[in-house]
Amino acid sequence: MRNLRRLQYHDPNAPGWRVIGRLLRPLETVNAGLDSPATAHRRRAMADAVAVLLVRCAEVRRTFWGWTAEEWFHLLGRDQAEFRRNAPAWAGDEVRPYLAAHAYLLGSFTEFHRLGSFQRLTLSRRIFGRDRVNGEIARVRQVLAEWGYRLGHGDDTLLPMVACLLFLLNCSPHLEDLGTDLFDRVRRDGLLGGARLNALHAVQRAVNALGFCDQPSATTGRGTARAAGDAQIWQQWVDRWYATSTLTPRARGNVRSRLLKVGRWSAAEHPDAADPTAWTRQTCATWVAALTG
Repeated sequence: MRNLRRLQYHDPNAPGWRVIGRLLRPLETVNAGLDSPATAHRRRAMADAVAVLLVRCAEVRRTFWGWTAEEWFHLLGRDQAEFRRNAPAWAGDEVRPYLAAHAYLLGSFTEFHRLGSFQRLTLSRRIFGRDRVNGEIARVRQVLAEWGYRLGHGDDTLLPMVACLLFLLNCSPHLEDLGTDLFDRVRRDGLLGGARLNALHAVQRAVNALGFCDQPSATTGRGTARAAGDAQIWQQWVDRWYATSTLTPRARGNVRSRLLKVGRWSAAEHPDAADPTAWTRQTCATWVAALTG
């Protein structure tokens, strides 16, 4: 086992390495291509991930090339606790994310929704590159920020999770490759729910504004995804205007952001005027005074 895990004083020239050379090379290639810090801790985890895969190949008497999605899932486990039960005792928790990268790149495994609270952002950065993933998420965040979405805030964690799921499913980190069919698939297969489904709705709107997919239908999200403020009626009116306006996407986004700010002010200062139909000249005058005061 010292040799297989390549621990200190292992024998790199042992005859067994030549026997499994063809099996080992793709595993080493995956590790070499991951965008991961070159620390001793990470190198140990990557080496142990390879060892776990080699042990499992011996156990099932079949190379990983022939494993089904269910077999990869059994190895990864539905959560960290299940992984520990199925993996060798020496495989630490830090090994599982690297195994997921191998499952994705060598086994075309994409059923990450079955893995519990799995770090899709970390996995995407390792596979596609940190700078590339961060840059594409920033493009979406900028559009959503212009529209007044909380998802546009830099401290939001929901947008990266949803975006990275899309990148992984699409085998590409580029927004240009996110087609309408992909968004429809995520909804049809129930891969996201609750707030994450609402965030998907917002992401599709942003990708549409960038010119890469169709607008989501009005019924694809549970309400509108996390726009700032609680004036839901006001927000519905703004969204209706946005959907029917003939302005350019950027101009519409700028106006929408301003309208949402008005709605937040109205909800906080004049709750009785949270519905645009309840606005009067006096309400308008009060808003203008708030701007110029």
